[in-house]
Amino acid sequence: MPIVKIIELIGESPNSWDEAMKNLITEAQQTLRGITRIGVREMDVRLVDDRVDVYRVRAEVSFRVIRS
Repeated sequence: MPIVKIIELIGESPNSWDEAMKNLITEAQQTLRGITRIGVREMDVRLVDDRVDVYRVRAEVSFRVIRS
């Protein structure tokens, strides 16, 4: 039976939530193997002087733990 681990990651972008999610996926794929699911938990923005500075996506990343 596979063992699955879940971690929380935050992706950011100065342009859009879509790009923030793509950045999160790209970074996760560089260091994690066996990703089975990425679920968005929250989307928000950071404001500076009443303007959007950064779009942020908080997501849970599930991946299989490989046993040796």
